[in-house]
Parts: sequence; C-alpha cells; structure tokens
Amino acid sequence: MKLSILANDKSKPGYLAEHGLSVYVNLPFAKILFDTGFTRVFLDNARKMGIDLNIIDYIVLSHGHYDHTGGLLYMPPVKNIDSIIVHKDALIPKYAMENPIRYNGIPFDFNEIGWIESKSIFVERLYEITSGVYVLGNIPHQNKQDKYYVDGKPDDFHDEMILIVESAKGLNILMGCSHYGVIEGINAVRSHFPGKKILNVLAGMHLGSKEVSEIKVIADYLETLELERLIPLHCTGEAAMQFFKQKFKEKCLLLEAGDEIEL
Repeated sequence: MKLSILANDKSKPGYLAEHGLSVYVNLPFAKILFDTGFTRVFLDNARKMGIDLNIIDYIVLSHGHYDHTGGLLYMPPVKNIDSIIVHKDALIPKYAMENPIRYNGIPFDFNEIGWIESKSIFVERLYEITSGVYVLGNIPHQNKQDKYYVDGKPDDFHDEMILIVESAKGLNILMGCSHYGVIEGINAVRSHFPGKKILNVLAGMHLGSKEVSEIKVIADYLETLELERLIPLHCTGEAAMQFFKQKFKEKCLLLEAGDEIEL
C-alpha cells in the first residue's frame, strides 16, 4: 500500500499547503482518494507528483466539514469511478460557534453536480467498499464539545467515518479528524475486527487545544498497540506532533503534502 499526501496543513518545498486533508491510497487492486481538502490544492499537488486522479476507483469523504470535502467541487468528473462513499448525515449543514458564527459544512450542494450525485453511496456503519477495504461510521464516544453545531445542537460527529485497509498482517487505519476521539475510533475498529493487529495509523487528531496530559494519555494508548507507523497530520497540532515524535521516534512520521510512503 502506497500513501501519497495530496493536501495537508504543511507541505514540502515546491508543493502547496492548506488547512485540509487529502490522501491518495494506492492498493494493488484499487485506487482510493481519502478526502479532497478545501480547494484545488490536492489536484495541483497530485499533478506535480505524477498521480493520475482520472483513474481512481473510489472517493471516501471522512466527514462533512469543508476542509475534507471542498476540493471535490474542483475535481473534473472521473469517468470510470465506482463510487463516492460518504455518511448520509455528512450533508447536513454544520456550523462553528465562533464570532461571527461560521459555516463549517460541505461548501456545495451534492444534488447540483450530476456526476457527484450519481456516484454517491450514503452509508452509516461498517461498509465494505471492496475486498478488505472498509469504512466505519457512527463511532460510539462520550466526548463533549461546544464549538461545532448541527441543527442547533452540539455535533456528535457520528457522520465521521474511518477508512480501514485490511492486509494479511493486520489493519491500516486512516482517520480524517478524529472528532470522536483517537482512542474511541481505534477501539471501534478493534471491536469490529477482534484479534486483528493494528499496524499503521494515519490521522488528523484534532489535538491542537489539548493539554499535554491529554496528549500523553493518547500516546500511552498508542504505545500499547505497538504500531509499525504513526502518521499524525492536518489538525493534530504541532505540540502533539512533537510529543508523538519524541515518544515514538522513527516510527512516527511527520509527513507533509508532497510526501509518499509505502506501508
């Protein structure tokens, strides 16, 4: 499995960065685009990296926030794509309670773009995209927050889905923002795949506002998994990234837009 970082908050020299996430997952039997960032940055970086997005098989949108979905508006129709996988509630308008209140949801109407509407599959819980590749939504958690709102109530982020790639050795997990909690997300995967080893975790972790003590709890949990690679991206936050790097050393990869890795 080869992962290419197409959009991220930091980039290699010569590549574009933005607040967003997009990862190209190249498997021997399928090509998957995991999120599309906010703008056309992922398209420009893909072109520079020599990646042809016209031959992708699937698009997975992790959740209904602008910085994971907005780039899809700039994407030309993919003629032979199988499907765009998204949680049914990702399309509900979402807001950030800032001053002023900010719209935080998908910045376009799925129903107004023919190829997107026709190729979309709306799922909720564990769904097998293709052999050994799954998405998992409705992650159970007890985390409370008062920044993001849906329908006038705090968002519980049940629309955020995890991409899971199974191999002979175990599971590879990709999470967009982990609004439900890093530990809760991984535990949800483990509950659906009992006995399976978690090999690699690539994730935006939304830890920018967390205290060191909270980051340490997550790091200690990740240590019990004995991961081959930990790849924190996007909204993880600089302090958390450096904490993970110090703890996991060469097993923690601080990748930027333009980077690629074989797992």
